[in-house]
Amino acid sequence: MDGEKGIKFMTYNVWSREDVAVYTRMKAIGDLVRDDSPDVIFFQEVTPYIQSIFESFPWWEEYNSSPVPPEEQTGNHHFCLMLSKLPMERYARWKFATSPTGKCYLEADITPRNMYPIRIATTHLECPVPPASMHLRDRYMQAKHVVSALSSAGNVVFGGDMSWDDDADLPFPLPEGWGDAWVKLGRSTALSHSWTYSSFWVEKPREFNGHKFPSYSGKRSDRFVCKLQDYTVKTIGRIGGDNLGIYCTKDSVESLPIMPSCHRGLVLTIVPNELL
Repeated sequence: MDGEKGIKFMTYNVWSREDVAVYTRMKAIGDLVRDDSPDVIFFQEVTPYIQSIFESFPWWEEYNSSPVPPEEQTGNHHFCLMLSKLPMERYARWKFATSPTGKCYLEADITPRNMYPIRIATTHLECPVPPASMHLRDRYMQAKHVVSALSSAGNVVFGGDMSWDDDADLPFPLPEGWGDAWVKLGRSTALSHSWTYSSFWVEKPREFNGHKFPSYSGKRSDRFVCKLQDYTVKTIGRIGGDNLGIYCTKDSVESLPIMPSCHRGLVLTIVPNELL
């Protein structure tokens, strides 16, 4: 990790659907990892099979991986993974008391050479399941709990799929000293410029008295939120929007280009204010 170039983080919900060109999609995401060479990676919706695909790529050997509990290594489970080129110290996996589906978050500390320690963390917060439940309160309480638990560290980078919908959820709970990296850098929060998840991929559109919501509705679901005393956010951008050349058709007329995931990833770079 080069302090002058910065420390690079990637977060990506890889989409656990193994029935949709899964190797081709994971190969595309793996190519993004190879090309961007992030120092730390946060993956969400990884299945045991998707993990085995990633493990087959040469870049996997460059990283230390968070452990996967035995109960999540079988069946249809999907989980979060943290990968780091530096050793992950004081690693922990915490389940949310407020999660009806067993959601958790991962955290660890990394210490780049001649730089200050950074606490890293990822999660996949409670997803809305309309019309059964939007899990709005569950999601808010989970976010509030993680931010509070991580706040004892001087430098924190917390990234993942927050399942956040700015039209439904309260503002993301960020106490003094914390900030949303996308907003902090003055990036537009208009959905045409900031969406990371498209509900076009939801197979059963929501209906209201027979009226359907638009088939496309983008959300800034995936985020990096940070508390940085000794670092500064330098850059952030979206990745993974390329068409893979595979199309789904409907009535032999409409076609849907397949991307690596129903989400886009984010890449964040932070730089130290000064070297030790």
